Amino acid sequence: MGGNKQVSGLIHAAASSDDVRLWVPVLCLVEAERERAGIVAHAGVLLDVLRIMDDDYAMAMTVAELMRDGVACGVAAAVHVARPNPMLPDGALVATVAPEAYAGLGVGVMDLNR
Repeated sequence: MGGNKQVSGLIHAAASSDDVRLWVPVLCLVEAERERAGIVAHAGVLLDVLRIMDDDYAMAMTVAELMRDGVACGVAAAVHVARPNPMLPDGALVATVAPEAYAGLGVGVMDLNR
């Protein structure tokens, strides 16, 4: 999104695959909108590919705890979704153009700058 070829390629891969899923926490969308106006509307066009994750109490707790440690709100939301859980016992990768933001947070990262 926003002109990044790797991000566009990942979205295209998810659109044409039954195995690739893109989960997007609402808080990540809000953070992305702060950086690039219009990104939420763009994501809305891709709702057949993107799965928007609603916030819940567990996410609020994770975000609050990580924000106390200086982690940005959107990064904290992505960490919450990517951590191992009953649906994804091994967790998931965070696909990002800012991999350094996830260092030491216990989640795998897919660096979209490569």
